[in-house]
Order: sequence, then structure tokens, then C-alpha cells
Amino acid sequence: MVAGAVVFAADRARAPAPAPAAAGATHHPKGPPAPKVSKPPTTPPPSAPPSHTGVLPAAALLRVAGQDQWPQLPNGCEVTSLSMLLGAVGHPTSKLELAARMPRDPTPRVKKNGVIVSWGNPNVGFVGNVYVFVDGFGIYHGPITRLLDKVLPGQAVDLTGKPFDAALSAVASGRPVVLWTTSTFSPDVPFITWQSPEGPVHTTLDEHAVLLVGYDKEDLFVNNPENGERAEAVPRARFVAAWHVMGSQAVTTAGDAVPAADRCVGNIGACLAHLPGRAASAD
Repeated sequence: MVAGAVVFAADRARAPAPAPAAAGATHHPKGPPAPKVSKPPTTPPPSAPPSHTGVLPAAALLRVAGQDQWPQLPNGCEVTSLSMLLGAVGHPTSKLELAARMPRDPTPRVKKNGVIVSWGNPNVGFVGNVYVFVDGFGIYHGPITRLLDKVLPGQAVDLTGKPFDAALSAVASGRPVVLWTTSTFSPDVPFITWQSPEGPVHTTLDEHAVLLVGYDKEDLFVNNPENGERAEAVPRARFVAAWHVMGSQAVTTAGDAVPAADRCVGNIGACLAHLPGRAASAD
């Protein structure tokens, strides 16, 4: 694509982030986040993952409007990422609507000597309170896929457990991908285990989810709901390692894709030149 072929609108001012939570908070980079299962189910739905026709391009980037999970959903990185995905493929659905509709696991949190010993299972539904920073945790790929299927029947695609190239192929085909990672995009994070009704949950308090919107040889480009950044560059090898320790979780959609005018293949520099770094705090 020639330089300047994709022009992106300027962002609105981003709402200021709330003050850091008090000690004992349990989710995401703005304080000690709360855990999630490190080994989620790896059997995806029968729908086939989208794929790019022919050889995977060396680089690709999608124009996807960014969103900030703050201040409404301090524990809502997953549904905020899903909201960005849906908006990108022409089915805008607010993060607040998704938060209200997502599956939940109501199992209460129990602590002993300040350590979580039992709680819910994010493979069942959202664990904790998505609206209250100190009381929330998160949700994994299975229930997020079910939520996406309710919004777009028959179009939800669970790429969990597949090679990372499947996510890159989806992006090259015009479909962003929700990926689970860590708040530092690094695999070197501490893990914790608690008991749930289904058995042990072994996870990290640094769990996070973002939307993959591009890649090149060295970097991945993600819309990060934690800080409002869109097309944030992250070292590819480090991110993929973090993605693996979080169970190689990935969810996207089949069918509708990002409009052709909002795609750039093989010319990352030209696209990034027109892509503002900050995103609006959308409902």
C-alpha cells in the first residue's frame, strides 16, 4: 500500500484514569491484578478459523478505534477488547452492554492470612466484580466466545491452543483478535493457585487481555484497554511467550471484517504515520 493511503481520524481527549487503588486490589497493571486459570480448555468450537489467502504477509495493520476500560470497568479488559473487535467489524456493542451480558461465576472469594484460597473459575464466567477494582478478577476465552456468539450468532471463532500464526492470519484477513497476556507483556510473572468448584485455578495476578490489530517481523501492535493506547507496539517474541503462559487464548470472528480502506498490508510505517496513539474512553 502506498504511503498515505490510509488516513485515520484524530482521537478525542481521553478521560483521566482514576487514582491507583488501595493496597489489596486484585486486577491489572494499575495495582496488583487478580488471577486467572493458566491452563484453560483447549478444545475450540467447530467453526474454522479465518485465514489469509496465500502466503502470510510480512506485516499488516488494521485501523481499529481504541477504547479505555477505565473508569467504568476497572476489571473489564476482556469485554473492552471484545467491544473494540465488534466495532471494527461493523457491529458496535458497548463494553458496558457486554459486561452486563457476560457469563459470571458467583463463587465468593475467600482469603486466609491475606492469600486467596478459593474463588471462582474464569473458564466458567467472570470472577468477582467487574465494576469494583479491589473486588474483581476476570474471564477467559470460553465464556467470552459464548458471549461473542450471542452477539454474532455463528461467527465466534475460538483460536485457543492453535499456533500464533493463526492469530496473525486473522489480522491479515481483516479480523482483529482478542488475546490473553500479562500486564507487562512478559512471561516472567508470579503465579498463584486457589480452589474453585471445578478444581484448582492456577494463574497470575498480572493477567490481562488486549486486541491484536497488527504485526511485523519484530513487533505486534495491540489496542490496550488498560491505558487507552491503540496500535501500541510490543516486542513480538516477548508477547508470544506471555501469551503461551496464559494458555494460548485467542478469540476472533468469522464473516464480517474490517473495511478494506482501514487495512494496510506490507507497509506498517505508512499506516503508523497516520495512526494517533491515544484512544477515546468510550462507553
